[in-house]
Amino acid sequence: MNEIDEFEFEAQEQPEEAFHVEVDLYESGDYVNLLIVPCNDTFIVVAGDEHLCTLQKTCAEPECWEQQDGSLEDDMVERLGAAITGYTNYTS
Repeated sequence: MNEIDEFEFEAQEQPEEAFHVEVDLYESGDYVNLLIVPCNDTFIVVAGDEHLCTLQKTCAEPECWEQQDGSLEDDMVERLGAAITGYTNYTS
């Protein structure tokens, strides 16, 4: 395998277009439909017509997500990150 193949194997494809995920943010059994807008290496999360937060994946093993702006609790950030990862893994 040459260096180009190794680089392509390690590179993760990020969606270029916005997508929707459903997440139980409050662990209440009520799922919220969120719009996720990929932007460079971040994901802008929109609920309804309101900006909820901006997330960035900071590490792969173990998977870590960091909130760039917004005021969500850490467990909500983890649930959102898992939903984004689930979608991106499913579509790639």
